[in-house]
Amino acid sequence: MLKKIFFCLALMSLALPLTAPGAAREGGKIIVADANSTHHLNLYVAFEQGLFKKHGLDVEIRQTSSGVAAVVGGEADIVFNCPTGVITPIAKGQNITIIAQVKIPCTSVLVVPVNAPFKKPEDLKGQQLAGLSNTCCAVIAIRDALKQRYNTEFTLTALAPGAALAALEGGAVKGAILEEPFVAEALLLKDADGKPKYKTLFDGHSDADGDGKIEPNLAGENPPCRTINANKDFVRNNTKEAKAFIAAIDEADKLIRKNPVAADIVAIARKYVPNVSQQAIINSNPKLGFQIKLDTAGLKGYAQALVNQGTIEKNPGDALFAPEFKGITW
Repeated sequence: MLKKIFFCLALMSLALPLTAPGAAREGGKIIVADANSTHHLNLYVAFEQGLFKKHGLDVEIRQTSSGVAAVVGGEADIVFNCPTGVITPIAKGQNITIIAQVKIPCTSVLVVPVNAPFKKPEDLKGQQLAGLSNTCCAVIAIRDALKQRYNTEFTLTALAPGAALAALEGGAVKGAILEEPFVAEALLLKDADGKPKYKTLFDGHSDADGDGKIEPNLAGENPPCRTINANKDFVRNNTKEAKAFIAAIDEADKLIRKNPVAADIVAIARKYVPNVSQQAIINSNPKLGFQIKLDTAGLKGYAQALVNQGTIEKNPGDALFAPEFKGITW
């Protein structure tokens, strides 16, 4: 009987993970849960240019559509994600925290056909628009601005960027809130006469009503975009490695900002996001303002918007951010 017990215990020990979720890691091993996007170009550049190895890290990038859940559960250490998708689990006490910014500003804008009859924000009332989700940063910002300033609401069809553009092409929606490089992809499309099919509106760069004046960006002035987020236990038990990871990302940011359309940078983007055209990447890369410094006020503003729409009960405030990175990224 004792032999059987010892044998069962031995089998159970083999089934247990060699490293508990969030435990201290040897050899600088870091697992990043990733969903391919040019918004994560700094991650790919740091990996491909050997910057992680330079900082003594062994980084593994795992492709998954459930990165936040993987980090919360401890199957991965870090995820690059829209902050509103991370603020909610933080507010609910889950095991994740924000450690650094990925980029500013949010480059998601409203894309409509060139002949769309939208001259002022109020014209969007009741219109069917496509967008990533009701918790997408840009969707939240644009929706809040329309409600608060213009007493106007639109209806959202939740679609991934590629599908949203396809819905716009097929006439299923009147406009789409798209992120780069899909905005650039849409603006490259031409009609039968070779003229542009789409334009952007209410984004701080366009004149909707033809009066010669640029309308302000409904999403706000330089709103923050994606953040780098980590398992709390991982940050606490591997603070040195987490900081080295961000140092490598900071180096990658500087490389990209130096020349965002350099041949090697564009090639890396196309390697990880092959479903986007090279020209769209070239057109959109200069808009991606990679930086590690957190826009804490803007991120807490997103949290308040989630409170206002009833997604979370309380704004976590500074509890959104990892204390280990105070003085470094915030």
